[in-house]
Amino acid sequence: MARTPKDLRPLEARLRAERPTPSASLMRSLTPRRSAPLGKRLALTSALTAVMLVALASVGGASYAANALAHAAKTAVKVVRPAAHASARVPSGVSAGGDQYRPGYGFGDPDHNHVGPPGLTKGNKGSKTPPVQTKPNGKGIMVTSSISSDEQAALYFSVLGPNGEELLLTQQGSQIGSGLEGPQTKSIHYVMLVPRTLPFSIRVPANLLVPGKTYTIRVIAVDAQGNKSTVLIPFTA
Repeated sequence: MARTPKDLRPLEARLRAERPTPSASLMRSLTPRRSAPLGKRLALTSALTAVMLVALASVGGASYAANALAHAAKTAVKVVRPAAHASARVPSGVSAGGDQYRPGYGFGDPDHNHVGPPGLTKGNKGSKTPPVQTKPNGKGIMVTSSISSDEQAALYFSVLGPNGEELLLTQQGSQIGSGLEGPQTKSIHYVMLVPRTLPFSIRVPANLLVPGKTYTIRVIAVDAQGNKSTVLIPFTA
């Protein structure tokens, strides 16, 4: 026979009375604790920061961090700062040398240029031009002289034969301002950013020079505005 709700009341009361209850320690662990006051939290954060800084300083970490920040700042300036001057144009296939110059000076700098073509001369400007020197150098002949320019210029060096033909030049071992590198070529390109007297030594293959014959060093100077000057320096092999 099915029991009625009235018959179940004593059983329900007994189950309620005998149900398990959580311990006092469990109830304390489940009770949310109050957060520490803001002042105490700030004090704790400051103390931890101070400890970290002391530890970093002991191993040079503070210096490293400062250097990293300075480097990042410089890099950012380089990225956002536009170039002040256009760079010199270099013909493809021809290697080029260049000047050592003060940072900020570029090709076309107004302080190093003037109206009209470059004032290009042999040797030291205003003095007697020294004779061209020739000296054997391995399988080549080193031809040494100098030119002067009164403004910035892209310089093109060639050596002409008795009939005016351009001879092949060996860049390895040649010097224009500093040592050159690259394949053999008929024209060596050098960018002069600081106007001055420029010594040079060009290596010509020995089999291209006939003793007693007259040859010519041709130097063409082109400034940032496209004005051109040419100087011819004869020599005997």
